Amino acid sequence: MNNNVMKWVLSVILLAGGFSLYAAPVRDKQVEAELISKVSHIQPGVPFELGLRLTHDPHWHTYWLNDGDSGLPTRMKWELPEGFSVSEIQWPYPERLSLPPLMSYGYEGVVLLLFTVTPPADLQPGTEVTLGGKASWLMCKEICIPGKAALSLNLPVRAEAPEPSAQADQFTEAERRLPLVSDNWSILAEADDQTVQLTVTAKTTPLPKLEELVFFPFEKGVIENAPEQVLETKGESYQLTIPRAETVPPLPDRLRGVLVSENHEWEPGRHALLVDIPWGKPAPALPAATRPATATISLPAAILFAFIGGLILNLMPCVFPVISLKILGFVQQAGEHPKQVRYHGLMFAAGVMISFWILAGVLLALRAGGAVFGWGFQLSNPTFLVGLIALFYVMALNLFGVFEIGVSLTSAGQTVTSKGSWSGSFFSGVLATVIATPCSAPLMGAAVGFALTQPASVSLMIFSSLGFGMAFPYLLLTRFPALLMRLPKPGAWMETMKQSMGFILAATVVWLFWVLSARSASSSLPWVMVMFLLLALASWIYGRWGALHRPRSTRLAAILMALLLGAAGLAAGMGNLAPVETATTSSSDASGWEPYSPEQLAAYRAEGTPVFIDFTAKWCLTCQVNKRTVLRRAEILQAFRDRGVKLMEADWTDQNETIAKALAGYGRQSVPVYVLYGADPEASPTLLPELLTRKIVLDALQNDL
Repeated sequence: MNNNVMKWVLSVILLAGGFSLYAAPVRDKQVEAELISKVSHIQPGVPFELGLRLTHDPHWHTYWLNDGDSGLPTRMKWELPEGFSVSEIQWPYPERLSLPPLMSYGYEGVVLLLFTVTPPADLQPGTEVTLGGKASWLMCKEICIPGKAALSLNLPVRAEAPEPSAQADQFTEAERRLPLVSDNWSILAEADDQTVQLTVTAKTTPLPKLEELVFFPFEKGVIENAPEQVLETKGESYQLTIPRAETVPPLPDRLRGVLVSENHEWEPGRHALLVDIPWGKPAPALPAATRPATATISLPAAILFAFIGGLILNLMPCVFPVISLKILGFVQQAGEHPKQVRYHGLMFAAGVMISFWILAGVLLALRAGGAVFGWGFQLSNPTFLVGLIALFYVMALNLFGVFEIGVSLTSAGQTVTSKGSWSGSFFSGVLATVIATPCSAPLMGAAVGFALTQPASVSLMIFSSLGFGMAFPYLLLTRFPALLMRLPKPGAWMETMKQSMGFILAATVVWLFWVLSARSASSSLPWVMVMFLLLALASWIYGRWGALHRPRSTRLAAILMALLLGAAGLAAGMGNLAPVETATTSSSDASGWEPYSPEQLAAYRAEGTPVFIDFTAKWCLTCQVNKRTVLRRAEILQAFRDRGVKLMEADWTDQNETIAKALAGYGRQSVPVYVLYGADPEASPTLLPELLTRKIVLDALQNDL
């Protein structure tokens, strides 16, 4: 039997066994994904190429390595046999995708993302391997939808050199779109406060004719993506001038990206040139455009403001549920020895201080990594939100009496150990700090904004002052027990108060669920409802059969069942989260508010049009209170209209980078922030307090316009 017949027989056997050299493509909504190979088989130890092919429906797109102003790059999580290794994605150069005022970088039509796979040298010929993984992407048109697919393909292993597959031509075309490393051109990169300039010089003569040239940076925060990139001829060179991004972090040490000219081939068939060069001259770390609009506060003032802001945090609505419970605890502890009560206050303060230090460390680490984050950043994470919702929900069930922690010990005539109660006070401090982060108390915004622009030692001083201010009232109460003695004596009223606190916690659950609904797809929310059901069932089983008076076997079974149901509930709530389908179009709402846009703000200012900006977030309770009681009231809206003020809402619910940059420009890292620009384009704006009243807004309109 000759080799061709053998190959034919082998193919029939593989097909009969349900195997296919190229697995069928997988469609998820508007994108079809497929894993293909450049070779027909694998040779042990010899690298080969695989491709993730994405086919988009008309007018839909996915994103490049740097997505630009909005989007997420495509990802591939590989599942390979032992001994195999795979490269990162080799990205073909993208195209500019304009959706004013945003500009993104990505792909339409068909794109092939390339990977180099290296098999182990000891792979046995005559076998077959399955290669695959999970691809994920964000597909956008007017709205953005996450997509995913589990992909795989089978490739035989043979001793002879690989042959091209039927899809090899697609790889050849994709490789032409990879950025080229060339010695025929020299590139100089320079930057000033406003622009990045690339000087491109050919090492051969005459100078090739370039009619257009576009630079795509690998890193975010280097250039403004939307404005036109201006190409000029400068003697024997070309100069490409690009507006510099208005970012607080310094530019990277090297400029890395891709220069693309569709009308010129750097080498035959290649339109993209790789750029990876140091800067020709030092660039300023902070562009003039982002310098704070208000005077920088001094370090003593920042420390004082942080302390006062910490004090006021205790009065904010987002902190009240936890603080109310702690006050109830003080009432219960009022009869204890003064020394024991003092320890409770110290442990509560320790929980607050350590939590603030950890939070400061996380923020400083993110800042050092070039990320743009701010106060309350964790409430933009849906998984964190679900965990917090579950915690408050279970706490509310406990206060309602569905189950009791420690009731069996009490009924047995015992008391909770001092160690356990101190840990409870410590945890109360931690929880109070976690819930405080969505709030920005008066005077606190300037202090936090100042802290996050200073060296780490100064930042920690300010965050320590903030934490100490929050913990100070409790240290004061526990240091002078006579103040506690003035509280009402323990009695039956405490059970009523405890249950009323449960309703406050339930209200907090409603608020957090509302925040989650803005951060997750609607398909995620029913699973959170399932979590509520399972957590309630777990709490009821534990409360019904988990008490000490039950037989030991019953008690253990109840605890085990409660833990399993609780874990299943958390898995349901956290394991089915999907990103929200985000509309990327902008329009004003019925009351005249339009989404914040730096470009639109600049246009209004150039026209001499007054502008009021509301920097807000759905997880910020202070923002919502100000919105309901002041900013959305008919009287205030009419006052804005009478003075010709344009209203812009900068929604920071998702902690997007554009709004983070704008906040940094005003010396702030948290919301709410309220900015009023007058008609004079050269005048500095007015920053209003974090807590608004109608009088404050009306006075600002009267005095500053």
